[in-house]
Amino acid sequence: MNTMRLLHLLIIFFCMGASLTQAQDKSYSWISPPSRAQLERDPSLIPKGKGFLFVPAMSNPLNEPSYRVFQGNDEVTEANPGTGVMLAPGYYEVFIGSGSIAQMMSRTVEVREGMTTLVKPFWSGLVINVIDDNRTSVNESYELYWQDQRENYGIGFGIEEERGEAVKTWLLPPGVYTVLSVGDNISTTRKFSVRLEPGELIQRNLVVDTSTLRFIGFYPPTLQGLLGQGRSSNWKTSWQLSGSTQFTTSQNTTGNDLSIFSLSAQVFGRTSYNSENTFANIRFIVEEGFTREEGDAFRKSIDDLDLRGTYIYRGLSDRFGPYLRGQISTKLFATEARFDQPQRLSQINTKGDTTSLFNISEFTISPALSPLEFSQGFGINAQLVRSFPLNLAMRVGLGARQTYVFDTYDLSQDRTTARQIETATSTGLETLLVLDSRISRFVSLDSEFELLIPGLRTKAWEFSLENRWRIQLSRYINLDLVLDVQRRKPILRLQSEQQALLRFVYLL
Repeated sequence: MNTMRLLHLLIIFFCMGASLTQAQDKSYSWISPPSRAQLERDPSLIPKGKGFLFVPAMSNPLNEPSYRVFQGNDEVTEANPGTGVMLAPGYYEVFIGSGSIAQMMSRTVEVREGMTTLVKPFWSGLVINVIDDNRTSVNESYELYWQDQRENYGIGFGIEEERGEAVKTWLLPPGVYTVLSVGDNISTTRKFSVRLEPGELIQRNLVVDTSTLRFIGFYPPTLQGLLGQGRSSNWKTSWQLSGSTQFTTSQNTTGNDLSIFSLSAQVFGRTSYNSENTFANIRFIVEEGFTREEGDAFRKSIDDLDLRGTYIYRGLSDRFGPYLRGQISTKLFATEARFDQPQRLSQINTKGDTTSLFNISEFTISPALSPLEFSQGFGINAQLVRSFPLNLAMRVGLGARQTYVFDTYDLSQDRTTARQIETATSTGLETLLVLDSRISRFVSLDSEFELLIPGLRTKAWEFSLENRWRIQLSRYINLDLVLDVQRRKPILRLQSEQQALLRFVYLL
């Protein structure tokens, strides 16, 4: 009997010891390996007269704010968590955390010659992924408050997957934190809270209703959805089917100058791969539409197919890194020019020979799959501005374009001459500016400006500008106002197109 009681006591003491160990070591909640495992992977050799200071990372080291090392009032060095620094023997103060230097946490440590000083996490980690109700990451913002001290830690952001962005990790003092919409008062009832323990990493999904931008959920991701866990979490695929009514005007293009009413449908697909150092994205768009002009039947008016891919390496910095991109654009159907009255048309081929066509009421400007446009580029990708109302990214590098045409013509402004277009290529310096701005809760602007400089003569420069205003009318309906301006080979003249689209969206 005494043996059984002794066995029960041993089991109780063992369970209490295991629970106490687990309570003290919160590294089981980390994305990164435990502290000792990270230290063992560091190949640094300690030179004579130096000591080694190592601060572990809870998540991806590049997604966490740097820690700073001071000796007295002098800053000695700065490094990312998950890496160590060599220091002369002595006492140092280690500052770590998100926010300003006044909001960072500190701890005094001793560095000994030939020894490694491992800083045990006295801070907490918080990762918030902003998603919509379809579990797609969205670039929306939130404010984070330390409820214990009523202190504002600033604005956090969702991510824009097509730019290769990653969710940032907050490093914070242990306590209770509140998440609420930007600009809301801390006393609002529309908020969520989370408690952080020392040495613990907490992950949460913040769900946003994209029609009102209100927060409607705050919950931990499933085991398969934890950031950085499992190979499957690196891949994301989404498809969207939308239809619209459209009013379009266009001036000075290769086809007709039109004011039309039309109906259109769009299929949008995207697949992305997002890992610690690598981002790859493939986007596919097909849009077709039918148009009815006054006194005429419905005819095909919108015909676009676009496939583009982007690769970004961000192992060097979270804001800068090399990129590689490619794009294919074409049309699936022939483009026709129609004349109100049969007329004479002069057709000029690439050799300059002229053929007169009489009593023409319809003329084929280009067949299916013409023009077929290819575009490639590589260089440096940079995130210039990242804030609540404005995000601005830039890419600078070398670019090339090839436009292949087959029996394709440029119709003159007076619609009496059709000049055959030749295949054209361009190579030179390229730059791309990508901007998105939130004017208000229901109005946003997305803009892209692409410039290719093949030589010093400005007349040879090619550019395109795409602007899209989006006005959210309801959860499934939005109004898009589009302005596209371009100047590209083989037709080096300014062309523009405007659209007003009332879109009804269904997510697959």
